[in-house]
Amino acid sequence: MKNAAAAGVGNPVKGIAGASIDARYAPPLEISGTVESIEHGDKDAETEAVVRVGSVHIIVTQKRKPYHKEIDFTKLGLNPRKTDIVVVKIGYLEPELYNMRADWILALTPGGVDQDLERLPYRRVKRPIYPLDKNIPSPDLTPKLVPSSNTL
Repeated sequence: MKNAAAAGVGNPVKGIAGASIDARYAPPLEISGTVESIEHGDKDAETEAVVRVGSVHIIVTQKRKPYHKEIDFTKLGLNPRKTDIVVVKIGYLEPELYNMRADWILALTPGGVDQDLERLPYRRVKRPIYPLDKNIPSPDLTPKLVPSSNTL
């Protein structure tokens, strides 16, 4: 992001993006492209830049920021409603993003918000437990009436 801010809008930029917090699952990525926009003053990201690499627009930030709202993109000059593919790195699809999609896919990727329950390293669970252990007997799901105690 610092390289993009130093280069300025319309200029070429080269730098490293990603994995500054945790590189266990994927290394930082070297990107080379053109700076499309720069915004300063975001309460979360502080400074944001859009770098175009071929036909891909990448948002790079000074600090971590989730992109949950359409305005997060439009204030940077991006139009997610007219974009073929929008990729966001969040643990679930926010309602506003869901409502503007043509379609969506959740990528079960490793990392801080890994949604692949079977891949997580459980250490303190009593086994067997579903869905981790597939061949367990079906539980008794017969409803049972529990009388009220009539006390608070």
